[in-house]
Parts: sequence; structure tokens; C-alpha cells
Amino acid sequence: MTSAAERELTLPDGIRDEHVRPSNGLRRHASPLSLVVFGSVIALGLTGLLGHERDWRAEANGASLGVHAPEITRNGEFLEMRIEVESDEPIGELVIGVESALWEDLTVNTMIPAPTGEESADGEFRLTFAGLEPGTPFLLKIDLQVNPDILGGSDGTVAVYDGDQRLVETPISITVLP
Repeated sequence: MTSAAERELTLPDGIRDEHVRPSNGLRRHASPLSLVVFGSVIALGLTGLLGHERDWRAEANGASLGVHAPEITRNGEFLEMRIEVESDEPIGELVIGVESALWEDLTVNTMIPAPTGEESADGEFRLTFAGLEPGTPFLLKIDLQVNPDILGGSDGTVAVYDGDQRLVETPISITVLP
């Protein structure tokens, strides 16, 4: 049997006898604090407090508008906004207006289908598409990214036009967490 002095001589530099001795009690196992922290993050995620999506809907003048987007998101995140339009009457020139305040500090990455025309008018980004037949649904998919400098969120409206005539609109609010 070797003495403690002989064992210390064979251990690498910086390693002492108490480092290699078996631990007793709670020090023997991983800290339960890590399990509590991990469980709390999972519970927060399941509640939707850190982010969830919502549908906003409006109907007027024979047209219906639906917007699906996150109601709560975090800065730096990528998000998808889907805008659905359907009308009982023909729309000669479908124009979707997004209030500029809603897209402030959001970067538009992709838009499907691409509009035939784009303009900024009356505080809105207006996207022009072809006409829309009655009862034919139109879906616009927009991929965006929340810029890191936005905090608190953004509010604005999404509107549907037939040319210059506003048919229907709905207010949208997106909360941005750090």
C-alpha cells in the first residue's frame, strides 16, 4: 500500500488528494439548480410568453382580410407574415397597403408572389398585384427579420385596396422582446 505522500508525488501538477477522493452528499451529483433553470425555460416557452402567433381578421365592402403573424417575437428573429384576401366582388387592381410604422426596423427578405408594382404613399408601403376574381382567395407570404435595435414593438395597419379605393383594413401590433 502506498502512503498519501507517495500518491501526491504521482498525481499531475495542480491535482491534490482531495480532487481524486470520492465525493459525498450533494457534491457527488449534478446541481439540481440546472434542472430547475432548464424546466423554467421550457415552462415559459410552453406558456407562449416568449412568443406566439395570432390571426387578425376584418371584413368590409364585400372583402375579407386575414393577417397571420407573430404577436410576440424577439429581436433578431426571422418571422413570417401571411396576408389573405378574398372578395365577393371583382377587384380590378389588388393593392395591399402596409403602414410604414408596422415594418419600421423590420427587414423584408422574401415576398411571394412578387408584386407588379411597389410604392410608398400616404405613410404606407403599397404593393400592387393583378386583379382578383370574386371568391378567389389571394395569399401573400412575406418573410421578415426583426432588426436588433427594435425594442418594444411596432403597430400599424394592413389595408386592401381596389386601385385607390380602400376596401378593408385591420390594425396589427407586434411586441418585440429583447
